This record gives sequence, C-alpha cells and structure tokens, in this order.
Amino acid sequence: MERNDDVFKRYRDVSPNERTRVWNNGFSDYLVPINMTEVQLDNRLASLSISQELSKIFFIENQAAGIYLHAEGTFANKKIAWLGGMAVDPAFRNQQVAIKLLREFERSAKERKTDILYLEAIDGNERAISIYKKFGFSSIQKVVVLDSTTIYSREIEFQLKKVVGLETIGISENRESLWQNKSIHGYDCLGIYQDTTLVGYGVFSSQGDSVIIHQLELQQPSIQIESVLSSLQQLYNPIKWRGSNLVADNATTQSLIDNGFSEIVSQHQYSKIIKA
Repeated sequence: MERNDDVFKRYRDVSPNERTRVWNNGFSDYLVPINMTEVQLDNRLASLSISQELSKIFFIENQAAGIYLHAEGTFANKKIAWLGGMAVDPAFRNQQVAIKLLREFERSAKERKTDILYLEAIDGNERAISIYKKFGFSSIQKVVVLDSTTIYSREIEFQLKKVVGLETIGISENRESLWQNKSIHGYDCLGIYQDTTLVGYGVFSSQGDSVIIHQLELQQPSIQIESVLSSLQQLYNPIKWRGSNLVADNATTQSLIDNGFSEIVSQHQYSKIIKA
C-alpha cells in the first residue's frame, strides 16, 4: 500500500548526494561494478542525452528508495523512451519499488505520446529479467560487449570519411540500435568507401587510449573487416578497442570476434509497445 509521503521527485530536484547514494546502494550487489561519484553520475546523463527532468527518484518516508533514468527521442518515425538504469536500495527491496519505478516510467512516457519503451538487462540478472517480463517487456535481441588489444596493420583498402550524420550518406538509423550507440551523442559518424563506392558505415568515439565501436556495418564483413580495422587503427591509433553493445548475431559483430575481439559481457535488449 502506498503511503501519503511516498513520492517521486525529478532527478534535477534531488541533491547530488541523495541521487548518487541511492544509485550506488541499488547497484551495490549488481553483477557488474557500477559505483559512481556525483560527477560521474551527472556525466552519464549528459553524455547519453538522458533527461534530468524525466529521470526520477522514488522516496519512502523521505528516504530515497529507488531511481530510474529516462531518455527519449524519435527514430524511424517512432518516439522511443529508453530506461537508462534502474536501481532499488536494498533497504527497500520486497516493497514493490521496482514495479512502481517501471509504472512511473511508462506513465510518463505514455503521457508524452511515446510509442515504444526499451531497456537492457545483463544475462544472468534473473531478478531484473523476471520483473521486466512480468511488466510486459519482451526480448528482441542479444547484444555483447567486446574487447581487443590487437594492433591491426593490414594494407588499407578503404577510405574513412567523417560525415555530419548518417542520413547525409543515405543511412537511416535503426530505432532498435541501442540508445547508448546512437549517433545523437556526438560520436564520429564515418562512411566507409572503396574508391567512390560506399561499402559500409560506422559510429565511433575515442576515450583515452581506446576506440569505442558503437555501430559498424559492412557489405562483406568477413572479407572487409581486417582492412577496415587497419584504417581505424591509422585514424585513431588506439591501444585498446571496445565494441559497445553490438548485436550478437550480426555478421559484422561475428567478424570482429573472428579477428581478435573477445566477448566480456552479454545482455538482451527488451522492448514494450505502448498501447494508446
């Protein structure tokens, strides 16, 4: 039963200390370490275009009990909302807090005329997966995080051209591309050319000595991948590589695995269509 002092507050209206504490407490027993400072949590929202207005913290008796992060955008003529993280403080578990967070996320998205909700759950996190499925989310695809420290030095056959956006080279961004991989976050968008023919495209970013592959599509990945990686090596000069939540059964993803990348985390993307 919900008490009168059980309330949702907008992320921006809660102190940095409170919102960071409930985030870290909620993820303290998570499968992957995700502890953050106040600055790091705020930077997560800023770097992934997550709304401080729509993201919320749930309070029980004036104590922060749970948090969820809410991002939204329109892709392929559909308005989508992404759950960019949800956590419940262990002190408030078994009180239906996660369900209340999901209900508020959906209520707010529906109010804003959103068509589809998306989220991800790490494989093995059965507690969260069970909650999402009961709430009506369905698995749509497996995605993986890949790492490599290989140096690629094959003869370069392809030219990489930075473009303002994928649409400028005739690529429509798939709305089911994971939110954190979408080009709206200011990543580098590259057309991949053989002479003057477009043979692929990618979305990349660099962090320190690493290059992050957010999207990569090639016409003939098994044949083209080594030379494309060599072109990227020359462009970014990375010591480390990471493939960020790439679709597992995609041919280009498999070609990365065949050429020195290793899977370090797998998860599934889930979606729920909002009915009018």
